[in-house]
Amino acid sequence: MRQSIRWSVVLAIAFLASYGMASDSSHAADSNRLLREVQNTEEYFPDGIGSVWRYVGHTHTETIERIADVAFQNEVATIGTSNMHGVTVKIFRETNQGNKGASDGFFRRDKAGIVYYGSQPTTPFEQQLVPYRILNFPLMLGATFQQLNKTNVDMQADLDGDGHPEHGTVVADAQIVGYEPVTVPAGTFPEALRIDAVMTISVTLTKSRHLAVSQDRITSWFVRGVGLVKYVETIEAPRVLETRGEITYMSEELESYTIKGMVNGAPTPTLSPHLSGLSAAPIVRHPSF
Repeated sequence: MRQSIRWSVVLAIAFLASYGMASDSSHAADSNRLLREVQNTEEYFPDGIGSVWRYVGHTHTETIERIADVAFQNEVATIGTSNMHGVTVKIFRETNQGNKGASDGFFRRDKAGIVYYGSQPTTPFEQQLVPYRILNFPLMLGATFQQLNKTNVDMQADLDGDGHPEHGTVVADAQIVGYEPVTVPAGTFPEALRIDAVMTISVTLTKSRHLAVSQDRITSWFVRGVGLVKYVETIEAPRVLETRGEITYMSEELESYTIKGMVNGAPTPTLSPHLSGLSAAPIVRHPSF
C-alpha cells in the first residue's frame, strides 16, 4: 500500500517548500473548530534533492500460525526529477521497500497537494490506477477524503480457474487524525502528525460470483521538517479456492536522516558521493506515504 497510496497508502510516498521551524500556536487558538488546518502543511513532506531517510523495518506473515518474521533495512533518497504525463515529478529511490527490493517512486507536489505517478518496476495493475492524488493541501485535522475510486480494474489474474481474468473495484480513503508523540530510533517527536489510510479491493469471481475483499490499512506519522518517521501496515488477503487467507503485518521506523545537508538537525559538510552524483532518469515508496 505504501507504493499505491502512500499508498503508498502508502501513503508513499516527504515534501518541503521552506524550512522554518517556528512553533505552531494555532493548535490552541483553533481548538474550538471541528476541522483545523495543519499549518505549513508542506513542511511535513520535505523533498529536497539529496535528502536521505534510513529506516529499520519488521514484517511477519500469518495464516493459521506465523510463517515468517523478518527484520530489514530500507534507505529512501530523493535523487532528482523526471517528466511524466507532461509534468515534472520527483524521483524517490528505495533500496528495499517493504523488504521487497529496490524501487523508484514518482511524486509531484503542487499547491493542491501531492500526486502519485507510479513506480519502477511497475505492474499492469498499478498502471490502471495512476496518476492519483494522495493528499489534498492544506491538510485539515479530522478530515477524511477519498484518494482513489476505480471500477472494472483488470486484476491481471484468473483467480477462480475458469479461464477468465477477474475485474475489481479499488477504493482508497485517508483521514488526518491529529498529533501524537512518537519515539523511533532517530529520536522522540512530541508532535507527529498521524494519517490513517485504507485501500479496499473488491473482486467478484467470474465463476462462482463469490465476492473476495482484500484490505491494506496503514497508519503513518509525519514530523514537520523531517517527513515520515514511522508507519504500521496490515495487509489482509482473502482465501480464494485452495489458497489460504493471509495477513501480513509490516512496519518501518526512522533510524537516521539527511535533509538538504542536515543530518538529524545538525549541519553536515557534504552529501555522500553516491547521492550527490546522481541525476534524474526517465524511469512507493516515498518517505511521505
